[in-house]
Amino acid sequence: MPLMEKFKHTFWYPGGWTGGAMAVALAAALMPGSAAMAAGSPQITEFGPVPSSTVLGGVCEIEFDNHGNAWVEQYLSSQVARFDLTTHQFTNFSTPMPLSVPGGMDIDKDGYLWMPQVTGNSLLRIDTADGSMQEFSLPWANALDTRPLGLPLHSGLGLSNDITRGPDDAMWFTLGGLNSIGRLDTTTLQMTKYQVPGEILGQVGALFGIIKPGPGRSVVFDLPQMNRVATLDVDTKQFKQYTLPTLASFPVGVRTASNGMIWVSESAGMKVARINPVNGQIKEYPLLGLGGLLGGVLGGLLGGSLGNPLPMPGPIAEGSDGNIYFLVSFPAAVGLGNQVARLNPGTGEVKMWSTPSSFSSPCDLNPHRPGEVWFGELTTNKIARLQFD
Repeated sequence: MPLMEKFKHTFWYPGGWTGGAMAVALAAALMPGSAAMAAGSPQITEFGPVPSSTVLGGVCEIEFDNHGNAWVEQYLSSQVARFDLTTHQFTNFSTPMPLSVPGGMDIDKDGYLWMPQVTGNSLLRIDTADGSMQEFSLPWANALDTRPLGLPLHSGLGLSNDITRGPDDAMWFTLGGLNSIGRLDTTTLQMTKYQVPGEILGQVGALFGIIKPGPGRSVVFDLPQMNRVATLDVDTKQFKQYTLPTLASFPVGVRTASNGMIWVSESAGMKVARINPVNGQIKEYPLLGLGGLLGGVLGGLLGGSLGNPLPMPGPIAEGSDGNIYFLVSFPAAVGLGNQVARLNPGTGEVKMWSTPSSFSSPCDLNPHRPGEVWFGELTTNKIARLQFD
């Protein structure tokens, strides 16, 4: 077959160019035996922009309540929005304290939405029926509290950034400023903290601190400044730590798969890793290579969506199809990525899709609805959904 005809046969499809089609073939050809990239028909739908009181709201995490709505964190505007999945309408609610920097969210056993206020040294409970909020101050490291004077300001050094419902039905949260993990009993509202053994400079990694349900009766969290991932048994309060093989890989995204394996994204290392919590073995999947880098650049150019070509993975989660999904963007607006990736844990094959918006900086990843994953877009003030093949 003549070279030009072979080129057309490889990269051309009926109806014209597909987004990233050329990048798919180039990446596959240039990365044999490694994490090849591919792209299918457009599967990402964006909604918004989310209304915000500021130019850039800081749209990031999404959680689904028991009423059929999605809740959207906006950490720069100190708001949380309710998104009606049927009408696609947004309703905004402001946190009680201005500039509170609300963090990651989760739903408790009673259907309340919880989120930390990073600068407010407190946890916030939201009634998902009407959006009403109640603050609960952290009992440690308070620096300022003017609420007794009738002012809404309060601050401290706990630096809680993320929260999750543990297997004991308590809410567990990060305390980067105190090198600790916190626990809230949602019945008694009592808080307890547990010092992470050997942790240093938790303040550095505080804004990237992630905590999620772990394997068995544990929660799992990242220690990016120490190049580690750790678990805490909610019954025995015993910690386990796992050091990533790649130096200074900056692990940020962390989730537990249905088979008990822990998946980690290494933003600076440009890899994803799988940790076996039983024997401690770690397998890494490199994302960077000539094909991967070239494929990312061409995929964006041909698809009309631009972004950081470096495969710097952020949030990660297992989808309902058993594959591992992760966002190809450093978990901050500085990353300016624009892709969602899917890794087949059996074959190691990686497929990537660009968001319709350029430089969207996708943030957080929610896999809880079958057949799709949802995420926020920091720089566009939008939320997005990727539906599976």
